[in-house]
Amino acid sequence: MLIKNRVAFAIIALAFALSELSGQSADAALSPTVSQKQDMAIFGLGTYGYPIPLEVLGRVDLDIQKVFVDLGRFNVIGYQQKLSSADLPAFEDAIKQSKQGSVVIPDKYQFGETLLTQAEWNRLVGAFIVAVPVVGGFDSQYNQKTLRWEASITVDVTFLDVASGGSVLGQAHVVSSGSSKSNQFQSISGAVGGIAAQLTFEIRKIDAFQIRSKVLEVSGGTIKLQLGRNMGIQKGDEYAVVEKSMVEGFRDDRETGLIVIKDVGSEVSTGRIVYNQGRVTKDMQLSEIPRLGVEATPFFHVLTGTQLTVMNPDGSIMGGGGTAGSNYMLGFRAVLSRGVYDSRPFAEVEIPLNGIRNILTAFAIPIDVLVGGEYNMSIGRLSLTPYAAVGGSYVYLTEILSGYSTDTSNTWLFHFGGQVNLAASFLVTRDLKVYAEGGGEYWLTTVPVLYSNYGGISIGGGFTWKL
Repeated sequence: MLIKNRVAFAIIALAFALSELSGQSADAALSPTVSQKQDMAIFGLGTYGYPIPLEVLGRVDLDIQKVFVDLGRFNVIGYQQKLSSADLPAFEDAIKQSKQGSVVIPDKYQFGETLLTQAEWNRLVGAFIVAVPVVGGFDSQYNQKTLRWEASITVDVTFLDVASGGSVLGQAHVVSSGSSKSNQFQSISGAVGGIAAQLTFEIRKIDAFQIRSKVLEVSGGTIKLQLGRNMGIQKGDEYAVVEKSMVEGFRDDRETGLIVIKDVGSEVSTGRIVYNQGRVTKDMQLSEIPRLGVEATPFFHVLTGTQLTVMNPDGSIMGGGGTAGSNYMLGFRAVLSRGVYDSRPFAEVEIPLNGIRNILTAFAIPIDVLVGGEYNMSIGRLSLTPYAAVGGSYVYLTEILSGYSTDTSNTWLFHFGGQVNLAASFLVTRDLKVYAEGGGEYWLTTVPVLYSNYGGISIGGGFTWKL
């Protein structure tokens, strides 16, 4: 009887212990994750045989290193050595063998044209992640149709997870282009200048590099979250509220809300609750939503007041002060959304559609270019945004059948003017807003014998995509 009782007691104790372990495991799975800096070793930029000017290569190399430093979420170790795409398989295999203890690295180890000392190798395999950037494509030539120098450069960055034996953790693919009316080097420089912003976005898209944080406290529609400048968080960054749960031993994490960062401290940031299906409470999981950092807004406006008048198709000129009527404006506005919160700069282009004229298959298209700023006042999904901008306009000439356009190096400034508007928007989904706006816009001509003044009261609307 005593033995049976002891056996029964042991079974009960074992069951209780297993239950406790299971409960602890479930608690750990449901606990919020907070990101920490990761060690990152970065090779120099491999060219893979493309004839790229050395000064361009040097600049791209520095820009890539700067991207990783500015992101704030890595401890960066830089290397001058370069790898090509063809060298990567051998490099990955050597890491796997080294982790398994089945290979002894000699005093100098060579991958293609890259020579590593044993000390450099040991430092590499001691890092958590190795980044290998390679030029995947390069082109620079003069385009006879657009009458411009055009350049494009492709950079691929492969991330190897050394901790797991050298498996590919992710890849960032960047294609950047540039053009110049004057010379080839400026077009190449423009292409290089576009790499950093795209690479930053591509790295942030990789799940292993995205920032996870947690809610520290909640006050009304504002929260405090762990992490700040120490991890590269910026104003305007967005975080999803994630509700964690377990269903029959399986994870069932769901995105329930949206937070936008309005202020950043050294280790703590402040966010505004845009929406949430339930209550946002202390210790809830927050996950970074990677964005390029631009809000793209196509729009259509009607300006009622003074109508734009231009040269008639028959060659006669209708100049002077214009006539009463409406102008129909089709345009696109790009607003900077990362690194800023309530006050944000933007650039805009628009076409007064009734100003377009053609002779046979040749078209003259007036284009207004503006720069300005806006101020956001938001409550939940609703926002009121006053904004203003100033700019100038020119005429773009193109021949539809051949595709040839005029050289715009001597383009005149045909109008200068500005706009003041108030927009009301509603966030329909996490990535899309719908809005309506009204205000005023006016343009003064600098060539009265060809074009008139135009403008008046403006009403319109459109959609905004958060990129």
